[in-house]
Amino acid sequence: MEINKILNDSNLNIRNKNSILDKNAFLKILTVQLSNQDPLNAKDNTEYVAQMAQFSALEQMQNLNSTMEKLYASQRFSQAINMIGKEVEVIENNIIKKVFIESTKVIGNNVYLISDGYQYNLDDVISINSFLKEDSTKDENLNK
Repeated sequence: MEINKILNDSNLNIRNKNSILDKNAFLKILTVQLSNQDPLNAKDNTEYVAQMAQFSALEQMQNLNSTMEKLYASQRFSQAINMIGKEVEVIENNIIKKVFIESTKVIGNNVYLISDGYQYNLDDVISINSFLKEDSTKDENLNK
């Protein structure tokens, strides 16, 4: 029986949403190849070892990518937390606004800064003032 026939008959979904073979598809193909080979004409084992090494490298790269994505999300949230209590400049509809950050929240992959009930995307921040709002009020009172 041909491998194409086996793959078609079993209705294996060997493509992910990006039309690239994923690690599960690779294992399914390898399993089908191993279970349907002719015992009298077995394939060279070095080919399978090489494929397993490629699979291992692929899996490690995917794990590294996942870890990097989590690190990036954590770093962005930490950055937003550090803006609480500070005045920042954000761009909204091509207008620069100075806002005082009261809190932050995460929705999906987006980090938002909250000021006076409005939320601003962290990506829209163009500058951060290092002084706290209370400090700026004290400075204004000293000048009077």
